[in-house]
Amino acid sequence: MTEQPARPSLNRRMLAGAAALVVAVAAYLYTNSPPREPKAPNPACVAAAALASSLEPLAKGEVAAFAPAKASEPMETLAFNGSDGASTTLEAFKGKTILVNVWATWCVPCRQEMPALDRLQGAIGGDKFEVVAINVDTSRLDRPKALLAELGVKNLKFYADPKADIFFRLKQGGELLGLPTSYLLDPNGCALGQLSGPAAWDSVEAQALVRRAAGLER
Repeated sequence: MTEQPARPSLNRRMLAGAAALVVAVAAYLYTNSPPREPKAPNPACVAAAALASSLEPLAKGEVAAFAPAKASEPMETLAFNGSDGASTTLEAFKGKTILVNVWATWCVPCRQEMPALDRLQGAIGGDKFEVVAINVDTSRLDRPKALLAELGVKNLKFYADPKADIFFRLKQGGELLGLPTSYLLDPNGCALGQLSGPAAWDSVEAQALVRRAAGLER
């Protein structure tokens, strides 16, 4: 006698029916839901988005890792100590293109990069552009200034966040994977792009990119 396949139990048939119903409902919602409207661009950053796009061909050579912003938004408010030791934020730099660099003395690539940032500031820093290098050491707070003196850094102003709130906030938001990380912002504080890892910021390629961003092209 030929064996007949066992009939599925009632519970199994009910589960299969419920699964099919879930799939059907999901398909209906997917095909009948109104399309999501794209997020409206921030009015303050419309010009920044166009400028960021124009930087893409300049992301080469020593700054090939620079990633222009695809949808420019203002960088979140970051509080830290200014060069005079008083509390300040990025708002204080409105009207000036800035390169925000997050670094620490325990980060070897940061230490290697700092002289190049200093030379970039010396070459094109002024009313239209500034390197804002923010130290995030949380202990032995005499070390950052001592290291900068040892490296011969003389053009950079000293900015610090001894609680490392900036580090943790940017890391939590997925905007920082490690140190150093640099963010190029336009005079309205809108993102133009970022570079994760060290770079030769005093190189010809880096200066060409920053000059374009700051409107300092020769």
